[in-house]
Amino acid sequence: WLDLSVGRADLVEVPAEQLRQAREQHLTVAVSPPVELLALAVADGGFLANPNLRAAIALAVDRGALSNVIFQKQGEIAASLLPSALTGYSFLFSADRDLNKARELRGGLTPPALTLSTDGGAAMQLAAQRIALNLREAGFNVQVADSGRPQHTDLVLLRLTLGSNQPRAGLESLLRAVGVATPVQESGPAGLYKVEREFLETHTLIPLLYLPRAYAASGRVRDLRLSPDGAPLLAGVSLEDAP
Repeated sequence: WLDLSVGRADLVEVPAEQLRQAREQHLTVAVSPPVELLALAVADGGFLANPNLRAAIALAVDRGALSNVIFQKQGEIAASLLPSALTGYSFLFSADRDLNKARELRGGLTPPALTLSTDGGAAMQLAAQRIALNLREAGFNVQVADSGRPQHTDLVLLRLTLGSNQPRAGLESLLRAVGVATPVQESGPAGLYKVEREFLETHTLIPLLYLPRAYAASGRVRDLRLSPDGAPLLAGVSLEDAP
């Protein structure tokens, strides 16, 4: 932002958690629809091979706190793989926190220490710390890795980019990103909902938030547009005083 303000840069990325600040500073910002899915990947082996425990983890996370505190109310709370604008059925997946139900599903089991890791900057680390706190309230012993991803990890906080604004292709891109290579055969809303529901019922990936991508541009930049995945389409951009 400093480089932008003194003319040493014409285009800089604005993280979702800083988008409000960028607007308050009257930067010219191009913002995509929600295209980045913040999700918690849960191992399905060892202690977490028990599906009730994975379901308890899904119920324990406070999406509202993540959205309001960490990401400054940008984007939308999500419990589905695809954003609501693409399908119209995301409301069928509950995003409510239910701590009592989470404790009930845990069934009095004493979990071993679980490791939560994330790749990313300060906001992702803060989000991981918040999730760990949520899970401790549900009776899970969760520690956040200091940095990077340790050799063994039980939970991973991911940021997945929606690869297409077409529902079927977008769903396939998200599933591929988490290692599910099976093509999506369905195309209509009912069929896509069925695919999502069956996958999400395993609780190996827990959608949390959908975030936009944003870029701040200098006054020289003309015709800046963003692609379906939120990246800037530089081929169509011009600079006002370029030769």
